[in-house]
Amino acid sequence: MMISTDTICLLATFLVALYIWCRYNYGYWKRHNIPFMTPLPLIGNTKVMFTLSNSFFLYLSDIYKDAKMSKAAAVGIYILNKPALILREPELVKSVLIKEFSKFSNRYSACDPHGDALGSNNLFFIRNPQWKELRTKISPVFTTGKIKQMYPLMLEVGSQLEAHLASHIKSGNSFVTEIKEICALFTTDLIATIAFGVQANSLKNPNAEFRREGRKFMEFNLGRAFAFFIAFFYPNWVTKLKIKIFSPELSSFLRRTISHVITEREKSGLTRNDLIDVLVSLKKESVEKQEYNQVTQDVLVAQAAVFLTAGFETSSSTMAFTLFELAKRLDLQERLRNEICEALVAENGKLSYETIINLPYLSMVVDEVLRLYPVLPFLDREHQPKDGESQFDLKPYYDYTVPNGMAVYIPIFGLQRDPKYWPNPNTFDPERFRPEKKKLHEPMAYLPFGTGPHNCIGSRIGLLQTKIGLVHILRNHYVEVCDKTPAQINFDPLAIVLQNKGGIYLNVVSDGLYEQSAKK
Repeated sequence: MMISTDTICLLATFLVALYIWCRYNYGYWKRHNIPFMTPLPLIGNTKVMFTLSNSFFLYLSDIYKDAKMSKAAAVGIYILNKPALILREPELVKSVLIKEFSKFSNRYSACDPHGDALGSNNLFFIRNPQWKELRTKISPVFTTGKIKQMYPLMLEVGSQLEAHLASHIKSGNSFVTEIKEICALFTTDLIATIAFGVQANSLKNPNAEFRREGRKFMEFNLGRAFAFFIAFFYPNWVTKLKIKIFSPELSSFLRRTISHVITEREKSGLTRNDLIDVLVSLKKESVEKQEYNQVTQDVLVAQAAVFLTAGFETSSSTMAFTLFELAKRLDLQERLRNEICEALVAENGKLSYETIINLPYLSMVVDEVLRLYPVLPFLDREHQPKDGESQFDLKPYYDYTVPNGMAVYIPIFGLQRDPKYWPNPNTFDPERFRPEKKKLHEPMAYLPFGTGPHNCIGSRIGLLQTKIGLVHILRNHYVEVCDKTPAQINFDPLAIVLQNKGGIYLNVVSDGLYEQSAKK
């Protein structure tokens, strides 16, 4: 079949126009004299997303580590056809997160406000000025005084974790398990009790509703990976593509659960110093102002949603990575277990809040794990100065002014494994975090919880529940590698948070170290 001359001309015209467009569009960073990664036509620097060879969120750190960019303060990339910036220089990171925060007060990412009310209204995604107002109202939950009042409830769940481990010791004195799942059962139960005042019973029944819904939320597949990619890199498309971070099923479960808990708390008048108390107060305030409606209800439930999903996942991942590293270094594990058992003996088997947060070697171990495995491996910010504010520029490094609306990324994983700041950066070495050494760290090269006004509001609770979980696992058990233990961590390319593909299997051995120490 002959192709007509007109068709050939049209095709040629289209190809020429496409070539000219690509040359101009992908010449943006070259025209502005900013170091850049060479893009591919149409997909820019997102090849890894299409080949599934790496998580794009980790690929940001691969760009940070690229030898050609070792002297660059910032690197230009293209998300498909859209220019974006990756920051490498700590001073620029400090400016964006702290010094000039008002110009970067929003994350670049977003959720569909129409189809995903719980996603768009929670503290992680909501935009200024609503973000600032909401954070101010929720902050009281995270004060030291409130956390100390929650501490006894947290210890109860820690005891349930011990009982769960003991129930698996049937024949012999050990069992092989996927340790991340056990950690997630623990953190789900803990968050449920301290935030919502309910017993999730995940440790007793791993298929209980709270854990089942939480597991679904973190199950990543191509569809979920695409949804997160759009939410974080093309937020203007979330409504058109009907992108949902919180599925209808999870949203329905959370609305039903939180509404019931709030109603019961209002009826009883009890005060537990938890998140529900704050949500009850916010509801009362809006009712008095005659502003309570479906939107207000969604805002309340959204905070509980992000508290649950972020709270159980971050701490359980940190616990699992900690146990993985300790299983490979039994000498360091023994040192930590001895510290834990000595403290338990000194306090008759029940550590005080002050003791557990100040156990020196435990703190060093957790800090080092958070350096190696920051659960969220990057930060995103949108450049959006307020009216009357000047635009942010990259001087004295480059003569470039960041345009309004541009995405700026901070590759936490890359910074925290940079040999410039961390000698032998891929080696697990808690000694880096001895008090005298911590004073010498570059502050902007250690950001597991972010920093500045938009830092993680739940970092203290997250650290505390991580430490409680580790104490209750290691007081009478130790972990060791087994045939199913991965030789090295292979991060799941579909996940937004750091997860090992295939899980982390360890052998859990019961040895009663605390009981033995207590008898001496």
